[in-house]
Amino acid sequence: MQFPNFNFLRFLFVFLAAGALLWSGCEKDDDDGPDNEEELITTVRLTFTDGGGNTSTFTFSDVDGIGGNPPVAQDITLSANSTYQMDIEFLDESNSANVKDITEEVREEAEEHLICFAASGVLDIPVTLDTDGNGAPLGLKTELATAQAGIGTLAIVLKHEPEKAAANPCNTGETDVEASFDVIVQ
Repeated sequence: MQFPNFNFLRFLFVFLAAGALLWSGCEKDDDDGPDNEEELITTVRLTFTDGGGNTSTFTFSDVDGIGGNPPVAQDITLSANSTYQMDIEFLDESNSANVKDITEEVREEAEEHLICFAASGVLDIPVTLDTDGNGAPLGLKTELATAQAGIGTLAIVLKHEPEKAAANPCNTGETDVEASFDVIVQ
């Protein structure tokens, strides 16, 4: 009985190992669809409607994106001792010939988005009026009440895929855009 050549066995082992590596490296990705590429959001537009139906609109804009020119935010001016409905819009204005309204996508994918707020000075945090399909907060429509005259800030953060059931869902998920406004209550 003749034994196989040692060099042949070594070649066979290397060949089989290389084949196993190639086969495992080429496995099909198990994702159920194409990657959901994040949209560019360059502008956050806030529209305040008072009890009499009067509206005021203020924008935060960073058209050239992070790292370029600093963002520009209009100062928000509101009346003291008033209640406003605040509606939020998200836009991609990086190409002035093709402005994209991202708000509808946020609304359609409400379960995957959350708008978070921070306020300082004379402002309280806005109260969220709208929800996603599961009854969790969304934040495109809110109510903001002012008290005495003074100054403050309002920060708005759009979160993508937050854990809405978490103790602090605003600390989860990815940040799509963050906008900060100075507020004057008079």
